[in-house]
Amino acid sequence: MLRHDIYHFGMGIDTSDAETLARLNAPAYGYRISRLQAARRAINAELDKLAGQEEKAGSRQLMKAYDDSYYKTMYDTLPELPGAPVAPLSQGVINEALQNKWKGENYSSRVWKNRDVLASEGGKIIDAGIAVGKSIQQMTMELSDLMNVGAYAAARLIRTEVNRMHNDAALQSYKAMGVKEYTYIATLDARTCTVCGALDLKTFKVSEAKTGVNLPPMHPNDRCTIAPVIPGAETDGDNRIARDPETGKNYRVPAGTTYEEWRKGISEKYGADSLETAQKKYWGREADAAQLKDLRKVLGKDAPKDLAELQNWKYNEPEKFKFVQIDYQRRMRLLLHPDLKLPNAEKATAADAKFEKYLFGGIHPEGLAKGAAFTSRLGYDINNWKDLRTEILNRASYYPATLKSSGKFGNNYEQKIIIYGLKGTTANVIVGWNIVNDVTKLVTVYIKEVK
Repeated sequence: MLRHDIYHFGMGIDTSDAETLARLNAPAYGYRISRLQAARRAINAELDKLAGQEEKAGSRQLMKAYDDSYYKTMYDTLPELPGAPVAPLSQGVINEALQNKWKGENYSSRVWKNRDVLASEGGKIIDAGIAVGKSIQQMTMELSDLMNVGAYAAARLIRTEVNRMHNDAALQSYKAMGVKEYTYIATLDARTCTVCGALDLKTFKVSEAKTGVNLPPMHPNDRCTIAPVIPGAETDGDNRIARDPETGKNYRVPAGTTYEEWRKGISEKYGADSLETAQKKYWGREADAAQLKDLRKVLGKDAPKDLAELQNWKYNEPEKFKFVQIDYQRRMRLLLHPDLKLPNAEKATAADAKFEKYLFGGIHPEGLAKGAAFTSRLGYDINNWKDLRTEILNRASYYPATLKSSGKFGNNYEQKIIIYGLKGTTANVIVGWNIVNDVTKLVTVYIKEVK
């Protein structure tokens, strides 16, 4: 719905109408500018409407969460506190909780802050589009991506605020029942940050509770909760749930197991870096997803097939990911500087003899050594050398070329390309080309390590 609103109301046009598109993309530059400026105003108006709706609906959800949490906490705790007073919850307390600030802002101000960020970024997309002459379709796609970011921010905000209301309501319930202390409870899994982990099972006075200091949430998307400290309550035989970072399966541990103790056990079981790696994957998932999108645009089929593969390469196979990054940088350089393209790259050729009688056959020690490197590293040999040649020729148009020399025997260029081999390994490959009379021929090819 959010995406449709921006597309329909923000752009204010029917982009399926060929006549309209023709007008907007025509040389009538002044018309395009005024039309896009109108679109910017329309987007701001639509964002105002959406933010208002979000604030209203979210406030209702938060007030209900507060009411539910207050009475549920009381219901769960009273059996351990016979004779404790039962105080009804007033609407004034709920309203005050909704308006309370933590880390300097309350729910309403955060909603409108998100709205302002979207408006600013949307304006930048339109301004940049006008400056470089982007089509309506291109800008619409960029605005759509921005709205996805905005939708995530809205979901994150409501999740965080619901957590705040739940814990604040629980605290008010403790006060009403005369509970003096509470225990901070973090989740025993890879998603828990070190700040929350350090607070796990620590006890605090109800009178000294402060959101963001010793009362959840400590940060956006916080899942931590609190529990009442009841003197004399039976805890023998109790346990808590933990999640294995390697298998993803839940299991039970004694109730007194702290996050730090659980973390130590995981390190002993899987290795010192296992939990840290799992946390990097979780906390880096948004940035990694954005990186995957960029890689796919440039690398195509050579990019990781999904987020799981990208994160596996990035955090578990750093050498493989290093080559992906190098590949991206090189191809981007050519995209930004098309004048560096190898002349006649699409028609480049490579003689059979370079492979059959030099790399993988013949009597030249230097050539055979180069061929052995291709076999060892990438899995190419005398039986499948044509596949290697195809890879080299196909990639000739992907990478920038450097002119190394020029003379009566033509121009000699060098390319540094990345080849993804048959053995799951990757290599940096140097290719030498000779161009005479617009004919581009391969003259040398070998693997070279990158630092």
